[in-house]
Amino acid sequence: MEMNNTIQRKLGSGLVWAALLPAMSTGLLNSAAFAQPDQIAGLPQNAVARAAEAKSQTLSIEGAKQLLEKSSAKANDLTYRPAMWDWTTPATVQSGGEPQTAQATPSTPPAAEPAPADPAAEPNEQTDILDEVSVTATRRLTRARDTTATTYTINREDFQKQGATTVTDALLLVPGFVGQPSLGGVRNAAGNFLRGFDDQRFQVLKDGLPLQRSSNNRTDVSRFQVADLERIEVVTGGATLRYGSGAVGGVINLITETPKGPPKLTLSYEAGSYGFSRYLAKYGGGDDTFSYNLVFTSTVAFNNYPFSYTLPNSAQFYPQGTLVPNPNFASDPENQPETVDLFGYLQPEVGPPIKVQGTADVAFNASDTYSGKLTFKPDPSNRLTFRVSQQNSRNAQNGPGTYSFSTCFGGPSASPNGTLNLERFLPLDANGNEVACSPQRFLVNTRSNLLTFGGSPFTYTQSLSGVPLAPGQAYPTAEGAIGTIDFFAVTSQSQTEVALQWDYDITPTTSLNSYIYYFKFSGNGSRPPQFGVNTNILGGAPALSLGPLSQPFFEGQLFAIESVLNHRFSPGGNIQFGVNVREDRSYQQKAGGSTFFDRAFTRSSVFAIADISFSDQFKANLGARFTYSNQYGTVGTPAVGLRYTPANFISFRTNYSYVFNSPSLSDLFVGSPQGPFFQNPNLRPEAGVTWDAGIDLTPAPNVGIRATYFNTYLDGVISTVVFPNPDFINFALTPGFTPFLQQQRNLASRYASGLEVDARWQVNPEVSLRAVWTNQDARAYGFTDSIDQSTFPFFYGFQDPNIPFNNVVVSATYATKGLTATLLGRYDSGKRRFASTEYIPDWFTLDLNVEVPITSFFILTGSVFNITDTQYQYLDGIPAPGTTFRVGGRFEIGG
Repeated sequence: MEMNNTIQRKLGSGLVWAALLPAMSTGLLNSAAFAQPDQIAGLPQNAVARAAEAKSQTLSIEGAKQLLEKSSAKANDLTYRPAMWDWTTPATVQSGGEPQTAQATPSTPPAAEPAPADPAAEPNEQTDILDEVSVTATRRLTRARDTTATTYTINREDFQKQGATTVTDALLLVPGFVGQPSLGGVRNAAGNFLRGFDDQRFQVLKDGLPLQRSSNNRTDVSRFQVADLERIEVVTGGATLRYGSGAVGGVINLITETPKGPPKLTLSYEAGSYGFSRYLAKYGGGDDTFSYNLVFTSTVAFNNYPFSYTLPNSAQFYPQGTLVPNPNFASDPENQPETVDLFGYLQPEVGPPIKVQGTADVAFNASDTYSGKLTFKPDPSNRLTFRVSQQNSRNAQNGPGTYSFSTCFGGPSASPNGTLNLERFLPLDANGNEVACSPQRFLVNTRSNLLTFGGSPFTYTQSLSGVPLAPGQAYPTAEGAIGTIDFFAVTSQSQTEVALQWDYDITPTTSLNSYIYYFKFSGNGSRPPQFGVNTNILGGAPALSLGPLSQPFFEGQLFAIESVLNHRFSPGGNIQFGVNVREDRSYQQKAGGSTFFDRAFTRSSVFAIADISFSDQFKANLGARFTYSNQYGTVGTPAVGLRYTPANFISFRTNYSYVFNSPSLSDLFVGSPQGPFFQNPNLRPEAGVTWDAGIDLTPAPNVGIRATYFNTYLDGVISTVVFPNPDFINFALTPGFTPFLQQQRNLASRYASGLEVDARWQVNPEVSLRAVWTNQDARAYGFTDSIDQSTFPFFYGFQDPNIPFNNVVVSATYATKGLTATLLGRYDSGKRRFASTEYIPDWFTLDLNVEVPITSFFILTGSVFNITDTQYQYLDGIPAPGTTFRVGGRFEIGG
C-alpha cells in the first residue's frame, strides 16, 4: 500500500499528463499508451486506476518537472522487472511459469537528476540489487545498474538488527571491510581496513565531506556513532577520481538523517556488561521546505573484561654468569670489553607454550556526541543544509592494549653484533653471536618486562618480596599481565564539524552543488608521574618516576570548499566539472610547552567526469582529476569504468583507475636535529593502480548475489626508517641528542587482491538471510626485510597481521509486526602474529539482537554478544571479551 500511496501523490490527477505531455514528445507517452495498466512502468495492477480516482489532487509544475527528470525517456523504462526485495509478500508464479510478486513494485527510474535534492533523502522504492539507489558512487542519486562502481548500503534498520552503536559495528556486513570490535563502546585505537588498506588510505566522509585528520590523515570510523545516520554507503575500490587523495581502498560515506513528518522524540537507554551504558535523545521532523534533527548520544564502557589465550611458545633467556668472548671487541677494542655476560639475552631455544589470562583493566572509554542538522528549501531551485557536530571523549590511550609481544626485533648497527650493543634484539648462540629468530619468541606483558624489554637485557632476579625470578619471567610468579604499552597514558579528544551545503538547480538539466566545511580534531594526553613495578629491576625502588608525554597536546584543522557543476546532456548521460580546495593545518606541542611545529599546506583539485548511457545494456564512466600542492606538485589520476547488463537478472562491471595518497603533515614536518624524529619535506605521494571486475546476479526475485575480484598496488608507500644519527659529534657531546633517528620515507609497495561475495535471500516476508565472504591477500613487498630495520623480522612479503585471509559474516533476521530478532555469526580465519610466521587461532562468534515492541511507543531492546563465550584474540596479543550483553529500551513519541 505504501507504493500505491506514493504513486497517488506523484501522479495526482489527469493534470499530470497535461503537465508532462509537451516535455515527453520523445515518444514516452506513445510507448505507454498501448501498454496494459499493470505493465506501465511496472506499476501494480489497479495502481493507475487508483491514481485516476484522486480527482481532488493536483501536481505542481515543479513536481511534474521532477517526475520528468526521473525518467530516461526510453521505452525500456516501462519494461516490467520482477521485484527482488518484496518485504511483505512472498514470490508467486504465474500460470505461464514467470515469477512475479503478489504486490510487484515498479523498478526505480534511472537517476537522471543533475544532482540529488538531498543526499540523505530516502531512496525510491527498489526492486532488486541493481536498483539500489546511492549517492556516493557518482555524487548524485543513481541506481546500481546505472553506474560501474561497486556500492554497498547499510541502512538504519540494519544498524538496529545488528545491535550496532558505532560505524565499525555497522560495517560488519560490508565485503572487503575489516574492523576491530568496539568492545561495548568507542574503541581506543584504529586498525580498520578497506580492501587491504588502512584508514590513511581509504576515505571516510559525512554527507560527502571529508573526515581526515590533518596531522596524520587518519579517519578512524570507530569513533562515530550511528544515532544520527540514515544509512552508510561504501564504494569499494579506488575512488580518487571523485574524492581525491586517500581513497585508494575506497570511500565510506556516512549519510545523516533528514527527518520528514511531524516532530518525533526518541529517547533510549542501554546498559550492559563491564560498565557499558548508552544514552540517546533525538528530536526531529519537518517537510520539504524545512527540516531539523537534533541528536545527543553518550556512551561509557569500562571494558574490564576477563580474558584467556595461549601463546605458542615462550622466550628463554640466559642466566647470570654466562661469560663469553665479546664479538664486538675486535672491531672496537678501545670501547668494548674482551668478555661479555649473556645474562638476559635470548637463547636459541624456545620455551613451552604459555597461557595468558587476566582482566582488561586499562581499556576504559567514554564519549559524548552532539549533532544538529537543518535543511531549508526556500524555493524549488535552492536547498541549504547546515550541519554541526561536536564529540568529546576520554579513554585509556592504547586500551584494550597488548598483553603479549614478540621479543625479536631488528635495528641498525655500526658493530658486527648489534644485539650486544642494545641496538636490536636477536637470539645469541653459546659464543654470543647473533642467530636467526625463527620461530619468533613471545613474552607476556608485565610491568617489569615492559620496563626492561626493548632497551636493555633483563637485570632482575627476584621480586621485591624476595620471590626468585628467571630473567624475563615475571609472569605469573610475581606479576600479572597488563595491556598498557604507554605507562597508563590517558587521552582526552575533541572533534568538531561545521558544514554548509548549497544545492542550486540552474535549469532542469543543470545544477550547482557546493559546500564550505571546517573540521577540527584536537587532544591532550597525560600519564601518572610514577610507574609501579614489583621486582628489583630498580635496585629495590618500588616505582619508576616518569616524565611528561613527548606530545602532550595536538590540534589539526581542515578547511575545505568545493563546487561541482552537473549537466545532464542526454537522458542517460551526465557530466561533472568540479573544483576543490582544502587547507590542512597541524599544531603539535612538546613536553614543557615548546612548539613542536605549526605547519599548513594547501591542496587544489579540478576534475571532470562523464557518466554515459549508450543503452540500457551499456553504461560507462570516465574522467580525470588533477591535484596540485606546493609540497609535491601535480598528480593526475584518470579512471574508466564499464557496465554491461545483457538481461535484468545479470550484470557485469569493471573499473580501472589511478590512485594516490598524499603524505601527512606529521610525515613531512615532524622532527628535530636532536631526534628521535627526523622530518622529510621531500616525501612524494604514494601512487598506484586499482582495478576490479564483478558480476551481479538476481537468479530469483528474492535472491541477489554480488561477486567482485579486486587488485590494487600502491608504490612508494611511506614507511619508517631507523638509522644512526649522522651528527655523531653533537650526539656524543650534547644532552638530548639520540644515537638513532626515525624518518618517514617512500620505500616499498603495498599489494592487495582478493574476492568479495555478498549474497542475500528473502526467504519469506518474515525471514531474510545474508552472507558476506571476503578473501584477501594484503602485504608489503619490493623492499628487503633487513635485519637493520626495526620492522624486522617478517614484515615485507608476508600477509598484513591486521588482516585475515578469510573473513565470513552471516546473518539471519526474523521480522514481523515490529518484532525483530537477528542472529549474527562471524568467522575469522586467524591473523598473522606481528614479526612472526605464526598465526593466532581462527575463531567464530555468534550474536543475538532482538527488538520487542511493548506498546505503540516503547520498544524493548536486548543483545547477547559471543553467545558461545569464545576466548580469542582479534589481533596478536589483544584479546576480545567472552559473552557480553546489553539490555535497554527505546521510546518513540510523535512522528
